[in-house]
Amino acid sequence: MAETRLLVCNCQKSMTLDGAKIATALGLDAPLPVHTELCGSQLSTAQDALGGTAPVRIACTQEAALFTELAEEIDSAPPVSFVNIRERAGWCEAPEDANAKIAALLAMAAYPAKPAGLTPLTSDGICLVIGPGQTALDAATKLAERLSVTLVLTDADDIILPSQRPFAIARGSIRRVEGHLGSFKVTLNGFAELLPSSRGTPEFALARDGASADCDVILDLSGGDALFPPSARRDGYLRADPANAGAISEALFLASDLVGTFEKPLYVRYDAEICAHGQSGKVGCRNCLDVCPTGAIEPEGDNVAISAAICAGCGSCHAVCPTGAASYAYPERGDLLAQVQIALGRSEEHTS
Repeated sequence: MAETRLLVCNCQKSMTLDGAKIATALGLDAPLPVHTELCGSQLSTAQDALGGTAPVRIACTQEAALFTELAEEIDSAPPVSFVNIRERAGWCEAPEDANAKIAALLAMAAYPAKPAGLTPLTSDGICLVIGPGQTALDAATKLAERLSVTLVLTDADDIILPSQRPFAIARGSIRRVEGHLGSFKVTLNGFAELLPSSRGTPEFALARDGASADCDVILDLSGGDALFPPSARRDGYLRADPANAGAISEALFLASDLVGTFEKPLYVRYDAEICAHGQSGKVGCRNCLDVCPTGAIEPEGDNVAISAAICAGCGSCHAVCPTGAASYAYPERGDLLAQVQIALGRSEEHTS
């Protein structure tokens, strides 16, 4: 804490901060200066701190983007981090008594918890657009400027065939889909490719069921039930009401950036050695399998396998696991206990 430049602000006097009490609780030698408008009239104070050599911690998360941009403008700026003291303490029902909690939050933020691991998701920009008629065709045309598009029409009655076809067009419906961003596997029924000889009105080849396709991104404009329910949402699957132009525009905006390699946090840590799922082929526990809303957990012999690419980090598996085999990856148990002890210690020092 002593090696970090700590900046606190009472957010235009909307919080009651006592710099001396907070400093004492943190074990600092001098009272903390309490700023009133660090993101406005006192921005030069933040700029001076970021121009130094010590790491900077700012007790404000609302204006983190502003301070981060300021740090980027300064060559060789020290690391900058943020902690929320306003919503978590300063704006409480008894603001005059919030200094103990504020000190605890600042002390906890100084603890170097081990970061969660990351798993890469790679998308080459292969996108499947599915939806009705001209609406889907127009959306696919716009998206084709950024992604490699295939259009599957659920209804082709009102489309006006373009003079040039920049992407494949077919008709059909999705029977089944599985996977995630960068690795979707789609099965279609009634799949029929548009005949290149179509003139005036679209004509399609003989339809077949069970056609399969792989893609990185899915834009669903079908207007029917979601391919993945809200509780099992997947990265890379975007859905919009075909009658809502604003929703379609937003979906196109999001889909157009889904090219490249993305890093997703590893939300859950799994220890197969203490898993109670089964032994010698006999199932003894299905708790995590039964409660996972995304379908990220599957049986794997006497254990289970948790797909980091699908897991949404809800924590249901951690809540029902009888042995602790499935647990939150961040913060780790040891780090969480250490932060609690720090918070209790600072609060006790402040109130004693």
